Parts: sequence; C-alpha cells; structure tokens
Amino acid sequence: MIRFILCALLALAYGPQVSAISWNELAKEEQAVLKQFSGQWSQLSSEQQEKLQLGANRWINMSSEQRDSLVKKFDQWQQLPPQQQAKLNRNFEQFKKMPARQQQQLRNTHKRFKQLSRDKQRKLMEKFKKSKQQRQQKQNRNQSRRRNR
Repeated sequence: MIRFILCALLALAYGPQVSAISWNELAKEEQAVLKQFSGQWSQLSSEQQEKLQLGANRWINMSSEQRDSLVKKFDQWQQLPPQQQAKLNRNFEQFKKMPARQQQQLRNTHKRFKQLSRDKQRKLMEKFKKSKQQRQQKQNRNQSRRRNR
C-alpha cells in the first residue's frame, strides 16, 4: 500500500542538513505514511522533506483504486531491467525540461492514445516503429554518402 510512495521517495539522495520541517509539525496522517523516514527526518534537506511531504499528501488524497493502480505500476517498474529504467529516467528528465505547453501537448496525445482500442494502439505503434526505422536507415545512408564524397 504505502510501499510505492516510500520506495519511490527513497530514491532521493540523503545529506545531513538543517531540517526545514520538524517531524512533529507533520500531520499524523503524513507521519503514518512517512514513518520509515522518522529516524533520519532531521538529516534530510528541506527540499527532500518537502518532496516527501508532497508525495505523502498525494498518497493520502488518492482513492484506494488509485493507490492500487500506483502500486501495480511500481511493481511493473521494479521488474524492468536497469537499462530500461535508466532510459525511462532520462526520458522523464527530458520531459521535465520541456516547456509546460509542450508537456501538456504530450499528455493530451498520450491520453488520446490510451482511449484507442488495443488494436488501434498496436497498429499505431507498428507504424511509428517502421517510420522510425526508415528515418534511421535514411540517416545512415546520408552519413555513408557524406563519407564517400
């Protein structure tokens, strides 16, 4: 249940710094979600504490269905090979660097894609994969031509 949020937030780097939020200032619900951090709370940076508190509040405000879905997604994430996790992390970092408008466009496109039937999703993915391969082949040919000049 709380496993997802705690595991995801454990990824934050720890470093001894002055605590911005006292453990006792957290609401009881927040403390319950973040109990694994209670012993080191004062050693976390204020930024780390704020991120953890934000994550705890998101978790608290989720429905049980949303929590179950998140736990399932996290379990799937853990099953991925480290290389694929690293690639997804890089992609997410690139996404965060995009302008807000572009991020929203991608979210909308993803939402529309998810609303398609499985068959249409599969066909689109195949089409995208083929066009990506064709672009790569064209790029390789162009590079080869430049070298031969």
